[in-house]
Amino acid sequence: MNVLIVGAGIGGLGLAALLKQRGIGCEIVEKSPNLEHAGYVLTLYPMGSRVLHGLGKFGEFVERSSPFNSYEVHNGHGDLLHRFDVSKISAEFGYTGQILRKDLLDILRSAASDVPLRLGNGLEHLEQRGERVHVRFSDGTTGVYDAVIGADGLHSKTRRIIFGDEPDHETGWGVWVWWTSVEPPRDTVREYWGKGRFVGLYPTPSRVGAVAAGPKRLLGPDAISGDGLRVRELFSSMVGGGADVMNSFPSTTDGLFFWNLNDYRSHRWTSGRVALLGDASCAFLPAAGVGASMALESAAVMADELSRTNGEFIAKSFALYEKRRRRRAELAQDDSRKLAVWMAADSAPLVWTRDHFMKVATTDSLVRNIAHSLGEPI
Repeated sequence: MNVLIVGAGIGGLGLAALLKQRGIGCEIVEKSPNLEHAGYVLTLYPMGSRVLHGLGKFGEFVERSSPFNSYEVHNGHGDLLHRFDVSKISAEFGYTGQILRKDLLDILRSAASDVPLRLGNGLEHLEQRGERVHVRFSDGTTGVYDAVIGADGLHSKTRRIIFGDEPDHETGWGVWVWWTSVEPPRDTVREYWGKGRFVGLYPTPSRVGAVAAGPKRLLGPDAISGDGLRVRELFSSMVGGGADVMNSFPSTTDGLFFWNLNDYRSHRWTSGRVALLGDASCAFLPAAGVGASMALESAAVMADELSRTNGEFIAKSFALYEKRRRRRAELAQDDSRKLAVWMAADSAPLVWTRDHFMKVATTDSLVRNIAHSLGEPI
């Protein structure tokens, strides 16, 4: 079996490592010239860290991450609304940690070190002919494969080729990401939910990531023209800890990453010998921080299905993969969307309701589907 993986993100590299482990031939193409572009912080919950156990990389993940034991939600005035004890999840289901995305990619790449990776080369076109998929790459070369798996992100070229263009799910919000000198406890994620504004702190062993979120029409790159002081001014209503974080926002946005808070839900994940994986099939808003974990879990299911077939029945294996994964991923995506609505509250009555609810909230009340999935088989 010869499999092409399009995209060297978390899902793509994770799948490559798992296929290698099972003796299934594969190669990866990635349109970016290197893997150095992804430096923000992500959370890996037990559904993701369990996959690293199987790859023999769990210890390295623990060494390069900060334990996620506490989740604090503050209001826009800096008052603590609720502290969630995340350590209970780790104690019952497995380790949860905060890690630089680049570090996780390094770990996964080391697990798939001898899988061919072609950087600076993307998918241009594909066509299914009988039991083969014929591919043309952006550098003009071609290839023929038993299967193609699109792990090429929210704006997947693979998905557009096989299913056509469909619009993203727009939130109207965006996020600036930077490194800050503000130091929360290394085992604590701290967020400030203001009126139409959001600030967060996400620690790793080496650095603390900060985010500032709000309506794109106000703080997007086109709106502020690179002026970081204008971004700070948009958060001037925040006081306390949120204001402290915003005071560390750079005076210019040159070199900063701006993240459009959009997601996507594909109504089909497979077509014959072509399948979608990770954000290409079901992309997540960062509100619940579960996207990376779900991508690795999907990679594990994909590898499991492919390890129990041969080239003749790949389409059937892909259909079983979608049957096992799609509902679970969409429920987690629902949780992320609902939590994002709470975070983005911008009217005084809704903010008041949200802040009072958060004082008595439980993990189940915030992310019920994600919490329940921890104890469910895949």
